[in-house]
Amino acid sequence: MTDIRIQDFGENSKADANNDFVMTFNDNSESKTRLRDAFYSMVPDGAPTHNNIFRGSNLGALNATHIANIQNGSFHDMFIGDYFSVNGSSYVIAGINTKHLHGDNAPLGNHLLLMPDRFSKLEDGTVLRSDGKTTHYMNDTDTTAGGFANTKLYKTYMPSIQKKLEADFGSHLLTFREVVSTHVDESGAPDQGEWRDAKLAIPNEVMVYGTTLTGNNKNNSWYNIGDDNTQLPLFRLNPDEITNHRDWAFWLRDIHSASGFANAGGDGGASWVGASTPGSGVRAFFLIG
Repeated sequence: MTDIRIQDFGENSKADANNDFVMTFNDNSESKTRLRDAFYSMVPDGAPTHNNIFRGSNLGALNATHIANIQNGSFHDMFIGDYFSVNGSSYVIAGINTKHLHGDNAPLGNHLLLMPDRFSKLEDGTVLRSDGKTTHYMNDTDTTAGGFANTKLYKTYMPSIQKKLEADFGSHLLTFREVVSTHVDESGAPDQGEWRDAKLAIPNEVMVYGTTLTGNNKNNSWYNIGDDNTQLPLFRLNPDEITNHRDWAFWLRDIHSASGFANAGGDGGASWVGASTPGSGVRAFFLIG
């Protein structure tokens, strides 16, 4: 060490994330490497690695570099919990290639699965956050007749959320295939469903908690779960997301009975409530690529 001259430790007096360096020594030589470059030499690009790191950085507006790194499957400099700031909304990376190769027809390519920070917005900017009194987002009455496909949320609110997402992401908002329940039996358990085209969907219990809990799956879990059978990395790596940061609860699409659906409670509890309960907001997921 006595023969090594460290000449440039003080050259970066205003350090930032792009220009922080680490010094390395080898016998009588010295070199410096950007910390970001050292990090990526140890953490390879790709979905398997980036799905297991929570970072929470602001990525700014979606740009051509982001899209290129999504489409080529590297997902360079994008990690779980990172978020895009678009038209006054924050959209969090909840999963990477979560539905890759899924679907009943042509499989999906590389993509990010995003969710809004806390709650979705309608095309007019209305935030679908519960007020606990008048926000009957799932249904106006306590019924699950016709499955999730027949709910007010599916038929009225989701098309408006989609228009907001189309305005924010344009052609990069992807169409995917999603299983939607369409009927319940006499006990209130879903017993029919179908694949449908979708540009957004509502999470199920497995996506949030990693397992089925209050949904009624006696006729087959496919009607509530479909192909969304893996816990999203966002909820696995950051349990604060399960409580929605102690904000209001949000609806899940799992049917519990003839009168109620599952929801993700603001206290972290998995529960179910009547379909007209005003205490749950809406947090839809969607894909970009």
